[in-house]
Amino acid sequence: FPLGHYLKTLGKMGDKSTEIEVIMLEHDVAHESFSGDVLACLPPPDWTITEENSIGRRDLRDLPVLSIDPPNCKDIDDALHSRTLSNGNYEVGVHIADVTHFLLPGTAMDKEASNRSTATYLVGKRLDMIPGLLSETLCSLKQGQDRFAFSVLWEITPTGDIVNVDFFKSIIRSIASLSYTEAQIMIDDPNMNDERATSVR
Repeated sequence: FPLGHYLKTLGKMGDKSTEIEVIMLEHDVAHESFSGDVLACLPPPDWTITEENSIGRRDLRDLPVLSIDPPNCKDIDDALHSRTLSNGNYEVGVHIADVTHFLLPGTAMDKEASNRSTATYLVGKRLDMIPGLLSETLCSLKQGQDRFAFSVLWEITPTGDIVNVDFFKSIIRSIASLSYTEAQIMIDDPNMNDERATSVR
């Protein structure tokens, strides 16, 4: 006979919440609430971007940056843009939410994020790598909101040759938070030629 010892009752077999709990335990997925030490690392909920905390960042809020994600996505962590330059080349940009502004090395939140490694998505449930104040609010690249990002810009010729690339910390303001369906419609419909559609294409 197998040997073991009782730890706790998870719930009724076949119940969805119980089965999800089993999956998380079986695969060692961290799913506990964030500790007080982790939450103490967070900025105040009313934190805003100021001239003082933006020193050293390039202001890209005039660019047609937008995001493309599943419908109702809350943790928007990447965005992009494209535009035609005066010399006929294209500028293509990718912008990643700069969580490192808040996630300082060696802190309790840094260690917890390192342990979790990634956000985990289950049916009807998302387990965040960092607290929601960051993942869903201050670091989520929402439409019309100023956000810190880490950006890379490529200058590309019409034939696809990369002639320049630049990496830097930035401030962006998304002009649209699109779903995959909305973005595909803009790509497919030649009559849509507004700033959003042009940037998507």
